[in-house]
Amino acid sequence: MELSQHLKTRMAQRKLAHAYLVVGENRRQLADQLAAAWVCTGEAPPCGRCAGCRKAAQGIHPDIVRADPEGEGLKAEAVRALRSDAYILPNEAPRKVYLLEHAELLNQTGQNILLKLIEEGPSYACFLFLSPNPELLLPTIRSRCETLRASGEETHQASQEGEQLANLILTGAPPEACLPFLISLEKRDREEIGWMLEETVARLTAALPQRPDLLPVLDRLAPIQRACDFNISAGHLCGWLAAAL
Repeated sequence: MELSQHLKTRMAQRKLAHAYLVVGENRRQLADQLAAAWVCTGEAPPCGRCAGCRKAAQGIHPDIVRADPEGEGLKAEAVRALRSDAYILPNEAPRKVYLLEHAELLNQTGQNILLKLIEEGPSYACFLFLSPNPELLLPTIRSRCETLRASGEETHQASQEGEQLANLILTGAPPEACLPFLISLEKRDREEIGWMLEETVARLTAALPQRPDLLPVLDRLAPIQRACDFNISAGHLCGWLAAAL
């Protein structure tokens, strides 16, 4: 699948976050690429040529742990075993990756165990939570992860719109210049708005070192981006965006 340029750059520079919530129809494919990037030992991860990438592609890398691949739901004791395993150093890669393919099946106890691990675990441990229903995960888990949406070709348009919104913010466009753009989004669905905001937030975050004044804007956008995972109309999201900007 085609990745956004921003995500490709973060992979190549080894600047990925340590925990992602991956949603959308192509979530497993995207998760596999992220896992390969974490265990890659070549240049510009995932290089596809090093031993780490080759083992990841074959599904035999010892530092990529696929938890609950059958979708039976991990019990608390299995989650505790995963937590213990996370404190064992990687076998051969710079990172150790835990891929939970059916994260929505975790009960509250299991999610709370993983929450502590995400917050306080070893620096080499990385986590991929995959789910078709992210709203079933605890808000505390979702807030500790970066959300990536892996769907179809419609993400390209959303990425372009995200870049457009970021440019409006970066150039200090007045509200009357932003309003027509926001009104046009009311015909989109909330998932597409979520993809758009992902690109906007990524571009604003990249500009933070030179533009610390963007931090309050990012704080206002964060809850709107999270709300895209719930049953909220595009109209309400656009109104919220207008008020935030």
